[in-house]
Amino acid sequence: MPTITLHRPAMDELSFRQSLLADPATMAFNHAYGGTIDFPAERWADWYARWVEDDTGQRFYRYLYDAGRAAFVGEVSYHFDNELNAYICDVIVPAAHRGRGCGSRGLTLLCQAAKERGVSRLQDNIAVDNPSVSIFLKSGFWETYRNDEYILVAKDLRP
Repeated sequence: MPTITLHRPAMDELSFRQSLLADPATMAFNHAYGGTIDFPAERWADWYARWVEDDTGQRFYRYLYDAGRAAFVGEVSYHFDNELNAYICDVIVPAAHRGRGCGSRGLTLLCQAAKERGVSRLQDNIAVDNPSVSIFLKSGFWETYRNDEYILVAKDLRP
């Protein structure tokens, strides 16, 4: 199992996020919504202020850092969605690092961080054809809704 920790990225480290979002293999799960996502450097400052420097408790964002490889191996985040009235989480691991426990460890760390910040429940919408749903289910999430497009999973973080 890799030695993975959460890392609060510096603004100049956002090139890792840029490469994640630009990689077709990594973003294949997002095919229904266009696949890759453009994240140009001119957007970094505003994005960073909203996601990394947020002090409202509405957003949390970190990289997954593998000390054994001395490399970033993914990202995790959550945000409060007003429409759903819920905290929605995200885990993205580069295609090259999948199948090595990075996503599972990242999800565990994200749940711990959310709980420490007073979040009582996390949810995620996962495309029905996205194999990552198994990671969520193995990590204590349960399926709360399913349609032809997505599966909604949730996990209570209270003791």
